Amino acid sequence: MNKQTPFKRFKDVILYIVFTLFLIFLTSSFVIEDVYSAADQLSIEEKGIADVFSIAVGMEPANLTINADKVDDDDQKTSEIKTDDGTTIVITEYALGDTNAEILEYQQILYSLGFLISQPSNQLNEEVQTAIKTYQAMKGLEQSGKLDRSTIISLVAEDIKFEKGDSGKVLQTYQQILVTQKYLAAESATGTFDDATETAVKAFQKANGLNETGKIDAKTIKVLDALR
Repeated sequence: MNKQTPFKRFKDVILYIVFTLFLIFLTSSFVIEDVYSAADQLSIEEKGIADVFSIAVGMEPANLTINADKVDDDDQKTSEIKTDDGTTIVITEYALGDTNAEILEYQQILYSLGFLISQPSNQLNEEVQTAIKTYQAMKGLEQSGKLDRSTIISLVAEDIKFEKGDSGKVLQTYQQILVTQKYLAAESATGTFDDATETAVKAFQKANGLNETGKIDAKTIKVLDALR
């Protein structure tokens, strides 16, 4: 039986060590490449070790936003409703701090109904929020303070008008606008809807292409509000 010489055994050991080191180097190069690849997917923001690991192994990180264009709609939502005649209306809901021309229209309704004291604007501020909550409480709605779907539908459905015999501070505000526009005498802006006011309203409606009802209805209110 042939026996290996000590030199040959030593040579085999050296070759084994070299081969092992080569395998370790080869394996480590793939690991480093994966680490660099994972690093390229990271932003400058700090991430937890779980996220780094999940990227490295091809999983989805827990706090990685997949769709950057997705909007958090907790405060602002849109929905569609259909009227009896089949018309589709898109309703946009608004919350505290929002600004939009539609908000002005809803505030005008609240103002006309006496829930809002200050001049209507296109911003939903804290005073408007309080007015909305009061309106919601009166209508049996959720008192969210937001112009949500149910509140908007209720506001739009309001049959707002002032006619002969009515009285109030809001009515007096509209009479004062008629005075400024020279349709009504200053002494007639008493807060009471009398014959003089009816005549002034009809003249104003005729001049602005509105139906000459003699009543301060929703369309007339909108035109008057634009003159504030």
